[in-house]
Formats: sequence, structure tokens, C-alpha cells
Amino acid sequence: MASRRSRSGSESPERTLPGGAEPISESDYFLKSPEFRVWLKDEKRKYFDELSGEKARKYFRKFVKEWNRGRLHKSLYAGVDPSSQAANSQTAYKWSFASKASKKEKEALDAARAQIGAATYGPERPSASASTSAPSGSSSGRVLGPTLPSRDDLLLARESVAESAAAERSAARKRERREAKEREEELAGPRAVGRERMLEKKQERRAGDRAFRERGDDGFVEADEGTLMGGGDSFRERIARRDAARKRFEEKRSGPREERTAALQERAAVIREKDKATMDMFMQMAKEKFG
Repeated sequence: MASRRSRSGSESPERTLPGGAEPISESDYFLKSPEFRVWLKDEKRKYFDELSGEKARKYFRKFVKEWNRGRLHKSLYAGVDPSSQAANSQTAYKWSFASKASKKEKEALDAARAQIGAATYGPERPSASASTSAPSGSSSGRVLGPTLPSRDDLLLARESVAESAAAERSAARKRERREAKEREEELAGPRAVGRERMLEKKQERRAGDRAFRERGDDGFVEADEGTLMGGGDSFRERIARRDAARKRFEEKRSGPREERTAALQERAAVIREKDKATMDMFMQMAKEKFG
């Protein structure tokens, strides 16, 4: 620290900072992390945990310049206790349960932060000037290095990991279902629609009718000599069933054609009757007019 101050003093005249604080440099990145986080949120509307390492270092260089010029708020020069920083000062994300916390829960959380701060920095946190002027081996000096994550930080991290894992599992299931559907469509081929689908259905019905006729012609079973010669009731029953099946098939095939023919004949008769009635009306009118 002394060598850094001597170098800064040789380069520019000594500047008196608020609260008797000492100038800092980029090597104080971890030492001034709490003050840097507060400055980011209040002055730049940025959150430390949402910045990449490169951007955080870039903003810290600006913070160092503002610090050494004495342009920061006096509270930053007095020092910031990291255990007193709420989780919402480090990230812009708002959890639904945070707004529903009762006063008792908030007091318990503040007490936990105070215990963490006391265990980390001692019962009394030294001021910024005392921490910079105290020897590095003193037990009352501030511990160098990154700050310990708060209870809220750990909770936020666990929730974020759980949500990310759930989102990945859901995306994987959707991807598997989509791939399975694509494989089925590839095996089945493209399905026809509209008129092409109607033609396919007709072809399927023709194939079924053809198979039925072939089964009807070849529907005989092995029988003994007596059955082949016409003996027994079972042979006559089979013949009757075969003839009945053929008759039903013929009726089914000819039924729609006969219905269409009957409908056409009925329509033609109606038209003829209308034409006859019209001609009769014209003849009656001509008779009345010409006598």
C-alpha cells in the first residue's frame, strides 16, 4: 500500500479524499468490491452479478478514477459492510417470495447478515482509512479477497440452477417427442389430402372388395368324399352361406347405382310434368285470346 501511494504521489500531487480515505488502484478490485457494487447500482444502474469479468474490470477502472478524484458519495469513502447489502442490490431479478416476506423474516435475515459480517470482519468493521493504514499482519485489518456470498445469494443460486435444470428437461422431452413424430412421418410417407385422399380411399375399398371376392371363390374347405358328393347338411349350409354372401355383395355394389338411376328418373319425370303444365298453360292462353 505504501509503495502504491508513493507511486501515485510521484505522478500527481496528493489529493485529500473525504473521510481521510486513501487513493486506490486497479489492484484493489477485491478489496473495494462492496463499494464498487453500490456505485454500480446507484450511479450506472448496473448490477455486478450480471456483468462479465471484462466489463466489471472496465467499470472498476472508471470507479478508481472517480474515487481518486473525490467525486464519489461520502458513504463510499467511509466504507460499506458487505453483510448489510441486500440481494436486490446485486441483481435486477425479483423473486416472488421476496415481496411476501414478513417483518419477522426480514429481521431474521438481517441478523444472519450481521452474524456473517461479524464472523468475517470481526465485531467492529474498521473505517476505510483505518483499513488502508493498518499493517497487513494486524488482526483488526480487513481480510483481502472476494466477499463471502450472503444467504440470499446462495438461495438465488440454488433456485436459478433448479429452474435451469427443469427448463432443460422440458426442452429435451419436447425435442424427443418432435423427433419421434418426424420419424413416424418419414416411415409412413406424406399423407394425401383432399381429392388425392378420396382416391386413395376408393382404391382401398376396391382392394377390399377384390379380396372378398377371391375369398368367396376360394372359400371351400377340405371335406371327405361324402361331403364332396353332396352328402350331409354342412355342405349345403356352406353353399347357402356362400351364395348369401355373394348376393349381399352384389346388392351392396348395385345398390348405389340403382338409387342414382331411380333419382335421375324421378327428376326427369318432375321436369316433364313441369314442361307439360307450362305447355298446357300456353295453349289455354292462346285459345282464350284467338278463340
